[in-house]
Amino acid sequence: MRMRRAALTLLAVPMLLALTLYSAAAQMPARAAQAPVDAPAFEVGTVTTSDGVTLPMVLTYPASGVNTAGAAILHLPDGPGISTAQPAVTSRYVASGLARLGYTSLSLEPRYVQSYAFSRFDDGINDIRAAVDMLQVRGFSNIVLAGHGLGSLLISRYMAQTADGRIKAVAAYAPSADLAEAWRASMGEEKYWDTVEAASKAVATGGRGEFIDLGDGLIFTPTSFLDWYGPTAKTSLTANMAGIDKPMFLAAGDRDAAVPKGRLERLKAVAFLSKQTEVKYYPGGGHDLTAVREQLIADTGAWLARLNLAPPPRIVMSLVDATAKDGTALAGVLYTPAAGADRSRPAILIAHGWTADIMRSTPHWLGQRLAQRGYTVLAFQTRASGFRGVVKGKLEDIPLDIAAWVNFMSGRGHTRLVAAGHSTGALWFSYYLSETKDARLKAAVYLAPMRDMPQHARTAMGEDRYARAVLEAGEAVRDGKGATRLINTPFPQATYEDDPRQPMFLSVPGSGFTYYYADSFLSYWGPNSKAVHSRLVANTPIPMLALGGSRDPLMQGAHLIHFTEAAGPKASHIFYGGATGASNSFDGYETRVTDDITSWLRKTLP
Repeated sequence: MRMRRAALTLLAVPMLLALTLYSAAAQMPARAAQAPVDAPAFEVGTVTTSDGVTLPMVLTYPASGVNTAGAAILHLPDGPGISTAQPAVTSRYVASGLARLGYTSLSLEPRYVQSYAFSRFDDGINDIRAAVDMLQVRGFSNIVLAGHGLGSLLISRYMAQTADGRIKAVAAYAPSADLAEAWRASMGEEKYWDTVEAASKAVATGGRGEFIDLGDGLIFTPTSFLDWYGPTAKTSLTANMAGIDKPMFLAAGDRDAAVPKGRLERLKAVAFLSKQTEVKYYPGGGHDLTAVREQLIADTGAWLARLNLAPPPRIVMSLVDATAKDGTALAGVLYTPAAGADRSRPAILIAHGWTADIMRSTPHWLGQRLAQRGYTVLAFQTRASGFRGVVKGKLEDIPLDIAAWVNFMSGRGHTRLVAAGHSTGALWFSYYLSETKDARLKAAVYLAPMRDMPQHARTAMGEDRYARAVLEAGEAVRDGKGATRLINTPFPQATYEDDPRQPMFLSVPGSGFTYYYADSFLSYWGPNSKAVHSRLVANTPIPMLALGGSRDPLMQGAHLIHFTEAAGPKASHIFYGGATGASNSFDGYETRVTDDITSWLRKTLP
């Protein structure tokens, strides 16, 4: 992230500085609960855009803390001169109301508020992007754009221009008119074209030119006038709405002269890319909607909840430590419901995948979501964590590390433990259980479980290259260089025969290289390696759920089916298939995966 381009400068609000820490306890959010949780708190600060413009902003959030697991709402106010701090603007009162429901909002004053007379309309794209960048830096992955009046036009233009994937939904309060068309209709054809001609001549001669006065304090340079109101202006909300493929909420008062009857329905009709567009009229509501503010806040919160963007329950995250029997120091992250650990429920230990670590990939998103469902979860390190750990780590050392963490959780009173491993993390648990038969582990959940590693290497590298790599590694170990000789040889992505029981949708196979010291290579990939996952799971007859998807190259050849069959009658699997199925990292499937795991746990370990 470019933090320099989305810098936050705090002004004098010292009692709220705890937000900058937003500790483990501040990671909350609730799938459905819409009852008010607490009063709003505020930070006043600035956002700096990539082109160096500093813009005021107000961060509004629950007094109990920022909740990065829920959606953050980026609010833009109506037209020029309307500050986001004014009491009768949605960017203030809706933000405050949503804070009572657990949401964080960033209310931005784009440059059109202050310098509209000299600004280009598309300068607002930089303004929004800087605010979205800031929210991402602060930890939000789900961002909603909400604009009132002119703000709705700017957010629609941003989405049509950028298709920013960080934006999950769009709300338009009292949606803007199509500026050029509306001004042209109000002024008449003759005056409109006379003004356009005069502005065009002024631009052609260079210099600023005389201001063009549209009345009511709205003045523009010839350049900015043409950009906002000229015949080629990009300020048509109708046109920009057609390019938005996100869920939308369109709201207006029935007494708002700026939003004539039928306007919302017409906007919905052109927003054909959006599969979920809701329309709401408020009887008695004017342009600022203050007369119906409480209903607007409630409806916005309910809409966000229907999109699964509501803040889930509060959790607490803690850094914890353990020491393996040989003295190796290890770290973990403990995820606990805010109400405290419920020891009547199973506790879950999560082992990350190859080259990952406790705060990357699966452990973090799965740990948070399971804790929000009431489970205590530990995401733990091993000595093979991270890329450096993989280069020099050996499978035979893993049981020492897992034992330390099982002892840690048992020492906290958790008597029913569940192993959850991602990719090679699943293999680590299978190896540990095969070696120790540790009865404290009652069940296992495997996400994209790793294949039999020696055979996988043969398939990927080819027999000749594999044999040479094994020979080189063996000679290094024989010469006492097993921990220092790097085995550096091509290791392309393996391909397997298609199996109609598990259709795959994969990109072209990629190239790759080994990156292991000799003893590490032999430990995992060598012909005598114990990393034969199908054999290991056959020796661990506890209930098991395996998950995989159609965009994970390791799932080829119906691997998930074969793996589950090898694990025995207590094993089952879920395959997320189709052209948009799950990848190895389960991006976009986080909530569905969590739902499936918790459903299985309730049935398996009630």
